[in-house]
Amino acid sequence: MAAVPLVLAAVALVAGTWAAHRLAPRIPAAPAAGWFADPSAREARRRYWDGRAWTGAVAEGHLLAELGHRFRGRFWGPWAGWLAGAVVVVAVGTAVYRSTGEVPVIVATSLLGMAGVCAAFYGFVDRQLGLSDAIRPQQVVLVTVASSGAVLLVAANVNTWVIETWGIGTATATVGFVEETTKLLVPLALFLLGAYRDPRAGIGLGLASGFGFAITETTQYAVQLPQASGPSFCAGVTVTTDPAAVATAQVLRIFLVSPLHWLWTGIAVAIAWRLWHLYGRRGTPGAVGGFLLVMVVHSLNDSSATATCGADPTVAALLGVAKYALLAVTYLVFRAWARKSTPPTLIGRVTRAWAPKHLPRPAAAVEPDAEAPATAAR
Repeated sequence: MAAVPLVLAAVALVAGTWAAHRLAPRIPAAPAAGWFADPSAREARRRYWDGRAWTGAVAEGHLLAELGHRFRGRFWGPWAGWLAGAVVVVAVGTAVYRSTGEVPVIVATSLLGMAGVCAAFYGFVDRQLGLSDAIRPQQVVLVTVASSGAVLLVAANVNTWVIETWGIGTATATVGFVEETTKLLVPLALFLLGAYRDPRAGIGLGLASGFGFAITETTQYAVQLPQASGPSFCAGVTVTTDPAAVATAQVLRIFLVSPLHWLWTGIAVAIAWRLWHLYGRRGTPGAVGGFLLVMVVHSLNDSSATATCGADPTVAALLGVAKYALLAVTYLVFRAWARKSTPPTLIGRVTRAWAPKHLPRPAAAVEPDAEAPATAAR
């Protein structure tokens, strides 16, 4: 990569991280700590919310938690408008590109369309978790910018070096470790600096970092594909530069491929930030296990691109379908971990699918009006 883009990438990484740290929220926990109907229990009981997370402290209660209904309440919101706008931008932009073949058109379409999908998904998760209680939109944007710099400065150069040194097969096998580590750089740096330690803030950081990666990589592909300058996963196979093929590839990338980036990182931080908050250093093995899990899944997903080289067309088609099915499975895993942080004030207002499940096993029962033990939150 030329010197000027490298410098700009470094500036984006450092300045974005510094600004996000300086603007870190200094607001009281919301909602405040207290006893609430346990959303994960089938019997009437209370569970202690420590201001940031549901703990293992439980007590007798008189009412069951109201869990809401599917696809109602806060499920719908402005995020649907962002998604519809992204669909329109992509549809119009790819139609123009197919007829003109102008590369700037597909580049702008990819950038704006991907950004719109990112905004839609963040808006949706914010509606379910109340992320704005722990992290502000401007902080999300700053982390997205910093992550974009990390992509250009770290992941792009390391991946290129691995391809040139050991080949595309090794690159796809290690890509999950390279790219997931890159996406975790900014969130972990901010955590170590003592900021954004609320589990919901961590989810916001993870999504933002994934957004930066998705937007940058999708835009890079929009530049590379028309010139056939990107990596070739199968030796001897010519990459088509036909506008229709390029447009189709970018549409699939925007809506079905790139979302995996923020879902994987979202899973990793949802696990890590929650464990670190509840158990302190004792949660580190589980946090590291979450990091390694998404790295391995990411590498296996990308390795399928080289594994199907020369394979039977039917087998290749089935693997292609399985890769897209992975998006749905990954979303469900992300939701399973993220909804553990749904705050008590939103229980019953969010869709039933976002109500917390599998919360920490009950610790010793305490009196409902007593303050929960400090160990329950650490």
